Amino acid sequence: MQLLLAISPIIILIITLSIFKIAAHKAAVISFLFGTIISYFYFGTGVKTIQCATLNGVKTGLFPIALVIISALYTYGITVSSGAMEKIKESLKCVSLNEEVLMLLIICGFGNFMEGMAGFGTAVGVPAALLVGIGINPYKAVISALIANTAPTAFGSIGVPITTLSDVGCLNPLKLSGVTSAIQLSVMAIVPFCVLFVANGFKSIKRYWKLALITDIAFLVPWWGIAKFVGCELPDIIGGISVMLVLGFFGRDDKHTKNITFKSVMYAWLPFSLVVFALSILAFVPSEYKISPGIVIFIAATIGGLLQKLSPLRLVKEFYQTFLKYHKAIVTICMVLALSKVMDESGMIKVMATALVDSTGRFVAFFSPLVGALGGFVTGSGTSSSVLFGGLQVDTAKNLGFSPEWFAAANVMGAGIGKMISPQSIAIGAAATSLIGKEGDILKKTFMYFVPIIIWASLICGLLANIKLD
Repeated sequence: MQLLLAISPIIILIITLSIFKIAAHKAAVISFLFGTIISYFYFGTGVKTIQCATLNGVKTGLFPIALVIISALYTYGITVSSGAMEKIKESLKCVSLNEEVLMLLIICGFGNFMEGMAGFGTAVGVPAALLVGIGINPYKAVISALIANTAPTAFGSIGVPITTLSDVGCLNPLKLSGVTSAIQLSVMAIVPFCVLFVANGFKSIKRYWKLALITDIAFLVPWWGIAKFVGCELPDIIGGISVMLVLGFFGRDDKHTKNITFKSVMYAWLPFSLVVFALSILAFVPSEYKISPGIVIFIAATIGGLLQKLSPLRLVKEFYQTFLKYHKAIVTICMVLALSKVMDESGMIKVMATALVDSTGRFVAFFSPLVGALGGFVTGSGTSSSVLFGGLQVDTAKNLGFSPEWFAAANVMGAGIGKMISPQSIAIGAAATSLIGKEGDILKKTFMYFVPIIIWASLICGLLANIKLD
């Protein structure tokens, strides 16, 4: 009975989202209210404790998480408003006419960059739409985008899932960032080959396996190095840029017409470039002098917008429109964080962790990614999955003597894989590729990749759970 009540807020969230199709922000509020009632009447949590936990969750959701998310999406909005995004698309199309090369470049390069910069579906919708725009089959475009968005999810939106997870689990952000990149290397390494298989089956893999391997090296080396030694804000961004530069060299078709100048390309990338530069500087600033990455992103993006000749009024309007468009997502994150804090303070997460340990024993590490995948599938967000199950994973690891960073990393990895078949992710991809109404077909085709990838991730987590990566 105690376990059922402890897990009931999460069950309520799953039911309201998946069965009753209630909007995520409303479902999160309902689950939070239900959780506080259970916490007060059954677990005996005091009113002041609930109030403090709620305020703590909302505060964390607003600052720094919401500020980073809105600022990152604001940067993307600036490039769209200034017309720079069209130039960026043109620069990518100038590399080659080859389908496989373009899919690797746009999905594994530009898509990963967009995940690091903005997240929240942009890494699925924008690359998929771009591929369709240059003549790629819509199903190939959206399925490859969904597959490739798995591992980069951990460091999406300037590293929000990792910073959130470190807060929920009381973990060191840099150590968690390094462990997460290490645990995901084996999953990320197969992504370019999956993209080639989506393109034209084994025929593409046989012909372009060297290019897929080059893509792996170009992404994974800087991705892991930055995550391990610098932090969670820049891995996807630098890794994505590295892939675009390397494939622009190795995959370039010299016979292809070049119709865009280097100067115009650099001008188009200006807001993104300034953000990357500013975050790179911030990474080396002593902690006592650091300001929120969200503020840094906002300032850098605004300067970029002004240099691209957008008026101050237009920039204010762009920021306001970005907030309006994504305010419901912010409400969802704040409410889920508040629920997580209340469940943690009341002991509900500890009850779930104990039950998970008792039912799976030493084999619990094999199931850790599946827990994260459930969160990713339901919420469509690596951040929300981290909030939902991060505390559970950390407590479970501590109860069994495993590394809490390992289990937390397994959760966020599973969340990225779960996003592959999330209704929210599929809906974004379908809308971007004019496949609205075909979401069921997309799910069916993508599920074929989800199963082996989640099995592989579970085996990696279970078999290597005792390895020390710090």
